[in-house]
Amino acid sequence: MTDSTDPAQLTALLPVVEVTLLEDRGLVRRRGHIVIPPGRSRLTIDGVAPVLADKTLAVQLGAEEGATLPSGLRASDLSVKRWRVQSNADRPTDVAATNEQVRAMERTRVATRRRLVQIESDAESLAAIVELTFEELAQDVSWGRDELSEADQELDDLEAKIEALGLQACAVRKELRTVERELSDLRTMTAAHDTPDADARASLTIELSNATDSDHRVVMQLDYLVPGALWRPCHTARLIDDASDDASDDASNARIVMETQGCVWQATGEDWNEVQLMFSTERPSLGVSPPVLVTDRLRARKRGSQVQVAAREQTIHTAGLGQDETVTQAQDEMPGIDDGGTSLSLRARSRVTIPCDGRPHRIPIATFESPAESSLICVPELAAAVLLRTRQANTSPQPMLAGPVDLVRDSGLVGRTAILYVAAGETFDLGWGPDRALRVHREVEFLDETRRALSSWRRKPRRVKITISNLGAHSAKIEVRERIATSEIEKVEVELDSASHGARPDTDGVVTWTAQLGSFGHEALQVDWTLVVHDDVTGL
Repeated sequence: MTDSTDPAQLTALLPVVEVTLLEDRGLVRRRGHIVIPPGRSRLTIDGVAPVLADKTLAVQLGAEEGATLPSGLRASDLSVKRWRVQSNADRPTDVAATNEQVRAMERTRVATRRRLVQIESDAESLAAIVELTFEELAQDVSWGRDELSEADQELDDLEAKIEALGLQACAVRKELRTVERELSDLRTMTAAHDTPDADARASLTIELSNATDSDHRVVMQLDYLVPGALWRPCHTARLIDDASDDASDDASNARIVMETQGCVWQATGEDWNEVQLMFSTERPSLGVSPPVLVTDRLRARKRGSQVQVAAREQTIHTAGLGQDETVTQAQDEMPGIDDGGTSLSLRARSRVTIPCDGRPHRIPIATFESPAESSLICVPELAAAVLLRTRQANTSPQPMLAGPVDLVRDSGLVGRTAILYVAAGETFDLGWGPDRALRVHREVEFLDETRRALSSWRRKPRRVKITISNLGAHSAKIEVRERIATSEIEKVEVELDSASHGARPDTDGVVTWTAQLGSFGHEALQVDWTLVVHDDVTGL
């Protein structure tokens, strides 16, 4: 049996087999087989992330499949040793090669600058000689000396040398610009490879004890948290439409293939090779501390005779169309990952390799296909174009998290949009950009303000004209939306005077028409509405 004062030194390679990515960190799990000799032993695991949180280290010993773990096997005293990388040879091969190129290019730049300084110095010296020559010629002329032929030849030689030095200086400056550009590119590459493993290393030491008299082969599992690893959901939507790409009423054959992906970044100092990724929406960093209660002081003040109001733009966000009715939420943004209030755990479809480079990597999570109802929609107040919209349901058994959506058609990537949280079975919309054959023009006219006799109300009428033209050979059915103002106070009213085809606004003040355009046809729509304001109201 090994002496208790001299533990056996063991080394093992526990590969990373699973990583659970959270919103701002990652839970790394290593697993492998080791053989524990009798007595005390010290196991060293190299290549762990130098940024791991020491207090999150957890080790577990388990028996192999079909066997039982004997008593007397114990793991304790986990410690991490970190050190700085001093030698360039100890850094990754690509980092070492790039650093060597940077040093060589810096030496070349210094030598090139010295050459340029030397050439400029020689040119300045020759220019000084020319000035002295002219001064001597002036003195010779004042003394009546007329031997100028030698001086003329000397000046020609000096000018030729200065001209040659100028050409050399131009060539060296060009060479210096090339060197500095290459050096900038190399430094950009160096910054891209500036990961923790390029400057630091870490190893993990575990104290093991075996109270039996024989070796035992066990399964060791090691867990720890690392910063510098995170994920965000993203999606890719592919529109498959067997009908013509031009505007058409027939869109029954359209369908959407939706792929959910996890965009992963990691710069932890260790590479994850052939690991199983899990994507979690839990937020352990938020803690469970209750909110701080503060005192709200209420004060009464005399109500003024005038009412100060202001017009504002209110964006109506639609989180999902729902299964039966529209569900809306008025919220500008959702920080982090929106999981609908329920923690989710998603699993990557296959094992992947994520290098420690800090760059985004898209990992497929789930895919579903759904029939889509496509239509043309026009909101000229926001965009003078007719957009293609598809409405489809989330037919997957899991919700779709909020994130960007890449739009792909037969021609390839056509744009990018975004969705909010969409529950399983819920219907949602996607916009696919403007139709190239349809044109839209919107004009707003502010009519003269009027006031009825002996009335304290001012009337401010407006007129909105919308013209839609179809330049294509196919007919188009377009849903047109125009917004009028809505009031939240009694002393401001909004009256709809008239609208084309007798359309009426909804509760949000949106007037909707369905325009049927034939080939090379056009449609003119108009809505007249009046803002009625009391004299006590200011600000409008």
